[in-house]
Amino acid sequence: MPLITVQFYTLWRQYLGVDQVSIEAESLEDALNQIDQRYGAVLKEKLQARGVKVDGKIQDFSMVLLNNTSVRNLKESVLKEGDALRFFPPVMGG
Repeated sequence: MPLITVQFYTLWRQYLGVDQVSIEAESLEDALNQIDQRYGAVLKEKLQARGVKVDGKIQDFSMVLLNNTSVRNLKESVLKEGDALRFFPPVMGG
């Protein structure tokens, strides 16, 4: 099973207290499920404590890139050794 790197940036890094982890996953779906199970509830709790309501899985309220391509543009992806999955807070304007 491929070993991939998962990185958290900016506010997500601060809220989760971790910047990078490695996981084993064969597919993008498997990796996203593992990350949601491990970090989704913690992130939701931190956001809700600040008055931000979020629903769904971590990928539903994050910008997620797989090797610099948005996962929203990928239908299905088999992962390979060394892939990088990056999580960012959603981009907000003002």
